Amino acid sequence: MRRRAAILVAALAVGLSACASIPTSGPVNEGDGQVASADPFVPFAEGPGVDDSPTEIVNGFIKASSAGFASNFTVARQYLAPNAATEWDPGARVLVFDSGALTPTYDEPEGTVSYVVPVLATIDESGRLVEAADGTSEPLAFTVALSGAGQWRITGLDDGTIIAAANFNRLFLPVKLLFASSDRTTQVPEVRWLAANKAPSYAARELVEGPSPWLANAVATGFPPGSQLDVEAVVVTDGTAVVLLNASAGGSPADRSLASEQLSLTLAQLPGVTSAEVTVAGIAIGGDGSASLERAPVPSAEAAAFVDGRLGLWDGADLWMVPTSVGGLPAGARNVSQSFDDARVAFLAGKGSLVVSNALANGVDGLVPADSSQPTPGQVMRTRTILKGADLVGPRFDRHGWLWTGERANDGTLAAVDPQGTIATLDAPWLSRSSVQAISMARDGTRLVVLSRTGSRQSIHVVSVARGADGTPTAVGEPLEIGADIGPSIDVAWVDEVTVAVLGEPGGEVPNPMWLVTVGGLTTPTTSVTGAVGITSRNGERTLTSITREGTVYERAGSVWSQLVTGVQDLEYSG
Repeated sequence: MRRRAAILVAALAVGLSACASIPTSGPVNEGDGQVASADPFVPFAEGPGVDDSPTEIVNGFIKASSAGFASNFTVARQYLAPNAATEWDPGARVLVFDSGALTPTYDEPEGTVSYVVPVLATIDESGRLVEAADGTSEPLAFTVALSGAGQWRITGLDDGTIIAAANFNRLFLPVKLLFASSDRTTQVPEVRWLAANKAPSYAARELVEGPSPWLANAVATGFPPGSQLDVEAVVVTDGTAVVLLNASAGGSPADRSLASEQLSLTLAQLPGVTSAEVTVAGIAIGGDGSASLERAPVPSAEAAAFVDGRLGLWDGADLWMVPTSVGGLPAGARNVSQSFDDARVAFLAGKGSLVVSNALANGVDGLVPADSSQPTPGQVMRTRTILKGADLVGPRFDRHGWLWTGERANDGTLAAVDPQGTIATLDAPWLSRSSVQAISMARDGTRLVVLSRTGSRQSIHVVSVARGADGTPTAVGEPLEIGADIGPSIDVAWVDEVTVAVLGEPGGEVPNPMWLVTVGGLTTPTTSVTGAVGITSRNGERTLTSITREGTVYERAGSVWSQLVTGVQDLEYSG
């Protein structure tokens, strides 16, 4: 498990080194930690030696083919017989293996050199990464034969390339392709892993081709069917990436505006790119100027809380609660959630009643400091029940104001409820006969993460959320499984736009395990705090927060956790 943490940190250090330029004017914004990259890593590629043995030929080919991602694969093809060199497609698939030596086995009668490769991840030709579980291995075989010159060469091999993790981290970038939410207002990222030396060209190509099937029904894109790059290479000159699209990319004025916005935002992540110049069939893409994709909303600094049997608020410095006159929480209150406009809170009253309240709508105004001197309420606070169930999972708001939940003992459905109490029941057949521990909605309102268990197998899936014109959820998509090797878990929360945190079950007197999972990337294990029962995050790892069964709240500070406040039974940022 430690290898995944090291690999992920290294990958992010390389992949997120995508600062375009330093602004000298404009408003102050929170940074994302991106640092401009140094000169690109170009590994040395050495051709075959005279009278190399079959295993030396194959080992040399593996090293040279990895180096090909930094330049081209000319040296690697020198290890191949002419027909194999012509037919081999190195980009069809990338197999990333744990760093270390591969041990070949040479079968002389069969003329094969074979390996059992420990697999960390695979990447398809479009840059989609699939993480492998620990212990996964894959057999690979290369057929070798003597050439007419009496030299061993590879005559048979599968398409694709194998590459050590250490080199993969240097040669590939995680790039967020940016699509639009269905209402065309908000950025929705999809992570792809692209060869760094051709990242502008590959990022533009994949963006134009569109989102992956699991995401496609919930996002919008400005590229009509048939859109392609007119010239495969995207040339970057003085920070400007020149993208030439074919005539089919010329959709409506609104589409052209959106396509230009997507390309500009996507390419500006890459080292050395500050802007994009886009043409369609040689003419500037133009458009009606209607597209302006914003990043998903960040929750406010005020988090809803349960404090001393009442509804309360943590403002980042002090703990507040409703006055005695408002009343106490109903019996069995749990799993508080807060809307993005901070106007409503929701929670479960007992196992099966989802209730809402506007008692925190005015923030700290009208609240009182949380301390033991306050009289005990003599009545239960007023709430409105908007959904009844048998044993509901903790609710979560989306940015449209809908509340999401579902039965823990799931029958293959999820539920969303709007402020008026309208219920949308959405089919999720892959959840049938599963136990759901927790759900969390991405701030863009387009992706829902579901933590579930079938038998003893713990799973985490991300599904897209399709919506009508008014924001009503109409369907959830097919699940994308993420998070290899997570153990038994109890909670999940989005940390940022592509990362979720998964909280493991308590383990006695030791800190709970926790995993940080990149959607479309790798998993890194870490720990929470001892006795943690819930997690939430406002914006990034620095605001990742754990709540213990004793009522103590901790916030992540680098690799350690700092105590914030005590006396809290539950706490949740908006979402």
